[in-house]
Amino acid sequence: MNSREIGGAGFAAMLRGGLAFLKSQADRINELNVFPIPDGDTGDNMVSTLSGGVRLAADCTGGIGEAAELAAEGMLLGARGNSGVILSQMFSGIAKSVRGKTYADVSDIARAFKEGTSFAYSSLTTPVEGTILTVMRLAGEYAAARVSAESTVESYFADYEREAQSALEGTPALLR
Repeated sequence: MNSREIGGAGFAAMLRGGLAFLKSQADRINELNVFPIPDGDTGDNMVSTLSGGVRLAADCTGGIGEAAELAAEGMLLGARGNSGVILSQMFSGIAKSVRGKTYADVSDIARAFKEGTSFAYSSLTTPVEGTILTVMRLAGEYAAARVSAESTVESYFADYEREAQSALEGTPALLR
């Protein structure tokens, strides 16, 4: 599939796929967490948060705006820990950006992820670099800079994932 846009059902399917992958990596993520303390539950908290969004968006028959709104609501209700709250805030910003849309093209998605990241940053009194915020920001900037007329939803998220991994590797140096 090389789609140039995504609707509500596609968005919900992406969330389900993301949750399945997140579950498979939860133990690894638990070990990564060192800020504000190495509490060993960040992966579990993110799974709980995303699970709430997946549950509410699962049966969405509307467009991406409706699916994103349901997902954001479910994530907020299921949010656990700092990382879960930040993740839920990111999706609240994404939902705000695509509100009322049936479909979102790649440019819409890039704007939505920028809005989501900004919303997550603004929801914190003292945002700290070297955390999930940094990964979201750098990945979104990188992927958005590569959007062209030929871009697909898949190419956007491949770029996002590539930079998220790179950003993650650099975060420990930012916390010192």
